[in-house]
Amino acid sequence: MIRTLIIDDEPAIRKDLEFLLSKHKDFMCMGSCGSVHDALVLINSTQPDLVLLDIQLSDGTSFDLLAQLKSVTFKIIFITAYNDRAISAIKYGALDYLVKPVDEEEFVLALQKVKESKDDHQILDTQYSFAKNYLQNSQSLNRIALKSQEYLQIVHFDEIVYCQSNAGYTTFHLTDNRKILISKSLKEYEELLPEQIFLRPHQSYLVNQKFIDRYLKDGLLVLKNGMEIPVSTRKRDYVMSTLTGKFST
Repeated sequence: MIRTLIIDDEPAIRKDLEFLLSKHKDFMCMGSCGSVHDALVLINSTQPDLVLLDIQLSDGTSFDLLAQLKSVTFKIIFITAYNDRAISAIKYGALDYLVKPVDEEEFVLALQKVKESKDDHQILDTQYSFAKNYLQNSQSLNRIALKSQEYLQIVHFDEIVYCQSNAGYTTFHLTDNRKILISKSLKEYEELLPEQIFLRPHQSYLVNQKFIDRYLKDGLLVLKNGMEIPVSTRKRDYVMSTLTGKFST
């Protein structure tokens, strides 16, 4: 039995989540609340296995709550209204989340992932730290957490040569010739990685400008390692403007 807490500042959302959770016999709701203060009491008294956790609570954020715990010994599915910054923070830490109003099919998939996952709590702490740091000051960050099926990899921006998409997956090609396959779309990483560093010349590629050697006007970017990246016809003016620093108004 997976002991679960529901922490959300909206009573209606808590009620909906309790109803959805009640359909799953492997999960038991041990309680619910809407504030950091009450959540600390509930977590310490019930020792949950899973917490469905809203980002914004009545007296603080979910990260304020996590910071007050000696250690995070439970899994978390974040629940959030559609907020670009909050969702970006969660993605930045490669964490799981659901958007309000919660879709039942997505809820079922999230619970299934909880049942199948065997996350190391030290890894989870690292993920929470990345998400919190993004929320506090995304401009100062120079690393991202990448979660593959086997491990969590912390990667500096200047280690990423380029990213390539394939059927909903993204492969990160790094400076030491490593490749990391992630089951996320390239669009998601285009939104997370800073546009002043990364250039998207083609629907299948995202390139670190640091590693571009030259641009061939017939539609190719040549990287310093000799790799040739195609530039789509509609992206050619954008690529030229970005590389030369000339932007049309």
